[in-house]
Amino acid sequence: MISWIGENFASIVLLLILAAIVFFLIRSKIRERKHGTCSCGCGCAGCSGCASRKKEDEKL
Repeated sequence: MISWIGENFASIVLLLILAAIVFFLIRSKIRERKHGTCSCGCGCAGCSGCASRKKEDEKL
């Protein structure tokens, strides 16, 4: 088992780094939704394609 870890150490480290990046991205998105902000810059609470912008477009 120790020899396997030694042979695959670089792959294991890379996997852990990628998993941490994905974890923090998902956590960031969850926090944005809970606080009612979105990364698109429009500030809409739902952030599913900026619903507030869609409503404005429908009125025109």
